[in-house]
Amino acid sequence: MKKMKQAPFLIMLLFAFASNSYGQESESNFTDDYYSSNFEILYSVDTEMAYCIAPIVEERLVSELADTTSFYNPFKKLSEYISIETSSDSLVKTYSWDRISGGTWHDNASYIQFKTKSGKIKYKRLDSGNERETGEPTDVIIYDIHNIKIKDESYYLLLGWGTHGAGLHHSLARVYKIKDEEVVLCDSFFDGNKYIQVYTNRIFKIDLMYNSETKTLSHNHFEYDASAGFYKPKEDKKIWLLENDKFVLQK
Repeated sequence: MKKMKQAPFLIMLLFAFASNSYGQESESNFTDDYYSSNFEILYSVDTEMAYCIAPIVEERLVSELADTTSFYNPFKKLSEYISIETSSDSLVKTYSWDRISGGTWHDNASYIQFKTKSGKIKYKRLDSGNERETGEPTDVIIYDIHNIKIKDESYYLLLGWGTHGAGLHHSLARVYKIKDEEVVLCDSFFDGNKYIQVYTNRIFKIDLMYNSETKTLSHNHFEYDASAGFYKPKEDKKIWLLENDKFVLQK
């Protein structure tokens, strides 16, 4: 109960930083400092405190993504606290972080910010917020973006990592496209499936990665042993080759 009573104090501290920093720094530096300080506070408190603060911090950053200028801000300090990835053509950025919700399930937030053909800057939330109910693997920290060209059109391969606890973790590959002033998920890019999801025990590395030279997506191979309740690593890797307009699993 004492910790919960301290939550209003930390929330006031978030507001206090804004007023103190604004008069000391230029507008461009202030924005980066302001949001990085928000996350610094979020990650410096215990889980109970973080549960109170996290929604405020997220709401603030999301409101910043609606501001066109944020798309061109490198957020060097903020990137020390959250994962920020930018596509090679500079048309797509992703922001993802751990909401610190407690337990071994990591409730990861992820947003995509993009520039449309008309030059507008927009954003979209990529995690559903309902992963605990649906079991979907979409609450991931995005660690890589690859711009894939198919018939002179750009597609964006997003690679992410997450964990739903129970000693397991997973990696996720999805492909998005900017279409009609929006960003949309390509729902059949992987042999007819909307994404690749790879699960294993956390003691094993998944190593989901894309090689732009060979146009292959690869990851370590695991098979689930139901009798042991454990994923067993195999010697071979799973290889997905980009053929025409989709990734095809190689036999």
